Amino acid sequence: MIELGKMQTLKIAREKDFGVYLEDNEGASVLLPKKQVPNGRTIGDELSVFVYKDSRDRLIATTQKPLVAVGEIAKVMVKDVTKIGAFVDIGLERDVLLPYHEMRYEVKKGDSVEVYLYVDHSQRLAATMYTKKHTDATVIKNDEIKSYFYEQNADEVLKILTEKFGGHVPYTDKTVQPDEIQRDFGMSKAAFKRSVGKLLKEGKIKITKTSIFCLY
Repeated sequence: MIELGKMQTLKIAREKDFGVYLEDNEGASVLLPKKQVPNGRTIGDELSVFVYKDSRDRLIATTQKPLVAVGEIAKVMVKDVTKIGAFVDIGLERDVLLPYHEMRYEVKKGDSVEVYLYVDHSQRLAATMYTKKHTDATVIKNDEIKSYFYEQNADEVLKILTEKFGGHVPYTDKTVQPDEIQRDFGMSKAAFKRSVGKLLKEGKIKITKTSIFCLY
């Protein structure tokens, strides 16, 4: 059974120009986009993936590990506040809704909040700040979240920058559009900006008014 909102091991069943279809033992399948397929993997190989829903409400897989999965509690950042609630960043290209009725107090953009991730009645991922009632949940420590944000993502940006783009992209973290970041690096613009900041501080990249360059 393919589980929404969790990491799971699935087998490559079919290859397409736009990616591969992964299957579970029962024959249910989900798409892993081409940019997420590790080099050298082929039909019959197993991959560890996280399953969520795309903008069209379709199941989709990613090899990226999120900050929090269904059944877990972790601190995440509020990306935006809208009429239906807040959206929190779980480390993937799609943010998760934190409905108003699941808020313990008013939140604003940029806040760090502790949430529990669950699947709501409409079969979508959602977050709640009422974490104490989920006594059986796995708690993700802050240092693990910090490591994910600033080390795992930064390493991935550097790898893609050197291997895919030859050490240069014709935009900066300020001028690039979110859909370009998703297309090129497979992450949200917020995660990209954090990663670029870390790499710049470490002296691994150079940023001009129009481009980002790898320094080695």
